[in-house]
Amino acid sequence: MKKIIDFVANRPVLITAFIFIIFYFIPIKPKPFGDGDFHTGTIQLIEYLSNNFEGEIRVNKGMLTLVCYLIPYAIVYPFKNDSYFLFSSIAFSLIFVCLSVNFIFKAIDLLKVSNKQKAIIILLLSLFPIHIYYAMGVIGEVFAFFASSLWLYFWVKISFSKNKIKLSDFIFLGLSLILLYGTKPIFIPFIGVFSIYMFFFKSHWRNKLAFFLTIAIIPLLIFIESKSHKHGQEFKQYAFRSQILWSRYELRDEPFNWIPQHGKDEFSSTDYLNNRKKRIELDSICTVNGYDRNEYFIKWVLNDIADNPLLTLRQYSLKFFQSQSFIISPLIKSKKSPFIKYSIHIYINLINFLLVFVGVFTMFKLQKVKNYKLFFPFLFFWGSALCYVFLLHSEQRYMFPFRPILIFLFAYWFHMKNEKSLDFKET
Repeated sequence: MKKIIDFVANRPVLITAFIFIIFYFIPIKPKPFGDGDFHTGTIQLIEYLSNNFEGEIRVNKGMLTLVCYLIPYAIVYPFKNDSYFLFSSIAFSLIFVCLSVNFIFKAIDLLKVSNKQKAIIILLLSLFPIHIYYAMGVIGEVFAFFASSLWLYFWVKISFSKNKIKLSDFIFLGLSLILLYGTKPIFIPFIGVFSIYMFFFKSHWRNKLAFFLTIAIIPLLIFIESKSHKHGQEFKQYAFRSQILWSRYELRDEPFNWIPQHGKDEFSSTDYLNNRKKRIELDSICTVNGYDRNEYFIKWVLNDIADNPLLTLRQYSLKFFQSQSFIISPLIKSKKSPFIKYSIHIYINLINFLLVFVGVFTMFKLQKVKNYKLFFPFLFFWGSALCYVFLLHSEQRYMFPFRPILIFLFAYWFHMKNEKSLDFKET
């Protein structure tokens, strides 16, 4: 048994790759190309580069996601076949999933947990491999997962190491944040707050300078995005208005309808339909009166929050759980029996909330033992994601980049148990 445990504990990447290949043949997967933005945008990027930088690129979301998909798309571009684009992208995602798991366990290794404890963590990841599920489509989540895994490892290394910190560690820390912004722009508040934290962080000035010079690329990315797609800013403003309005209707009349809402279908909730009606109403008012749409929508949302404080509190409380649960849309909307659909969702979310609750407990312990080097950055990361789902659109994929930190917090819980056991034996 010990040999099996040691084998599992020492080969998290190999096990991840094996499960990835098995999962590829399971019929339950996300929409192959999501909403199509990354698929269309990457093809446009290839054509833009091949036509001497002429043309337009759709950049509605993270620009670096298009860059990440550029290699797998370019390999099969001559065939111009969607099946080839999808297969090549999934194969490429396998590399990033394995790299992510590698960095997560490199961070865990710094805690010096036992092989048995590492095997338990790998088992939890294998029983609910959401990081693999999200890699089965051209939807970009795997790259944000990699970015946060990279950030986790280098931040834990910087926090734990005393004499082994290198200048390159701070450069890679900055690069992880560039990739995080470039794949999930919603984390710009976290990047900003963490950068302020780094300004006061005790380290050699050369290390901090290297970090700040690296993340200085982010404003350049923002500028390039604004110039690359003339309709992109209009779309982002439309998405912003739609999401802040939707945030006021999410879990309002149907507080326990947590099925992701994407267009009108038989699964559309009353809240989603009421949100659509209100959006049309507000748009009409703005058109008739010549109001600035952004300002008018924001004003309406703020007034609604002020008029319904208890409702807002209830919504935010439920969103904490709803945004961190996983509802697999293709499964819940399938023709399978309710028993199968709900049994699978209860199973995956029991595992998921084990990580969430242990994460909350460990955060409390980090604060109690005054390990602020980990506590504050993790709090900034988690808080940034939660603020987004509270104030804008609540969906599981917006919390997904925090998952590597949840896994690490679970390992840190083992670490604290080991330390407590060691202290007991020494006394």
